Amino acid sequence: MTGRPSRWGLVACVAVVVSVLTGCAQKDDGVDKTLTIDQAKHQTQAVTQQIIDLVPSDFVALSKVRPKGILLACSPTSLTWSGGATLTVQSDPDFTKILTDIQTAFNADPAYTTIMDTDYHGDPVLTIHDTAGSQWIVRPMKRGATLDISSSSPCFATPDGMQRSDSY
Repeated sequence: MTGRPSRWGLVACVAVVVSVLTGCAQKDDGVDKTLTIDQAKHQTQAVTQQIIDLVPSDFVALSKVRPKGILLACSPTSLTWSGGATLTVQSDPDFTKILTDIQTAFNADPAYTTIMDTDYHGDPVLTIHDTAGSQWIVRPMKRGATLDISSSSPCFATPDGMQRSDSY
């Protein structure tokens, strides 16, 4: 160990910070009071599946949507559901082209905005936001062995008996 955080650790930290800072800014007080935890999870996972479906199947060896996510705090009284998926890839895919094609598909819908960037290794990173406050970050990981999708829902009122860091 070099004492430096792993690439995955840095990505997870950035995803959490970005989710908390941007995922809750769509309502006056940052919270969709009509949204339930089940709706938040379902809507976020549905778009994650749309992203997966846009990846050419000849590049996908295995697709795994995480069945549970983690609840993150938006405020003292609200949470966001954070989940994701991992695609194990094969056949040396062109990640820039794949992410550009995903970006093009989402840019065709006015409910979404996207940002294409690169990480410190020069790998492409696509961030997708919707008007409700959800976010998806799509990027190659493990030196191109996987395509990772990190997601977060809009903020919703904390359900009774639940708190940040709970798995759901």
